[in-house]
Amino acid sequence: MRYSEGHKASTRSGIVQTAAREVRRKGASAVSVADIMKAEGLTHGGFYRHFKDKDALLIAAVETALGEVGDQLCQMTATLSRAQALERVITFYLSEAHLEHPERGCAFAALGAELARYPKRCRAPIARALDQYRSQLQALLPGKTDDERKACFDVLFPSMAGCLTAARAQVDPDRRKEILGHAREFFIKLFCNGQFSLEKDPK
Repeated sequence: MRYSEGHKASTRSGIVQTAAREVRRKGASAVSVADIMKAEGLTHGGFYRHFKDKDALLIAAVETALGEVGDQLCQMTATLSRAQALERVITFYLSEAHLEHPERGCAFAALGAELARYPKRCRAPIARALDQYRSQLQALLPGKTDDERKACFDVLFPSMAGCLTAARAQVDPDRRKEILGHAREFFIKLFCNGQFSLEKDPK
């Protein structure tokens, strides 16, 4: 049976959305193509009508996941001042809800260690997606220039991802809350209250 281009695009989108959710939930290495296709009610063989291999799907899934969260953060901060918006972002990122639901959260926090081990041909397009994620959010960061705001993003977001990962590694729920609380307080104080600066000291 021949399907329309619209049907094919819709099917591909569904596969990517499912993959974006499942790789964040379980990790890329733990999710098989068969798992994703089954979740979409499709056959394993049908996968190759849409993607060359699992790596191609992973790239599309990470791009989609980063775009989703970037859009979400922009929407939740659209009416706030820069400092208020950044505080909202930090509070969300280091929340128990984000910790408990990686499938709906930042792909960098959920997959960072795995992505770093992928071959360069896979990391290159993912790096471009991360740059786009940064571009979406850099206006919320302190700094007088785009370069300073980009540098602040490069410090803040990987640092928050690391704290979130450390909290997820804990079994004790009180320790999880403690790590998140300390991290929120630290990053809000440093980035939202004017204490973080990349300006060089005059000589």
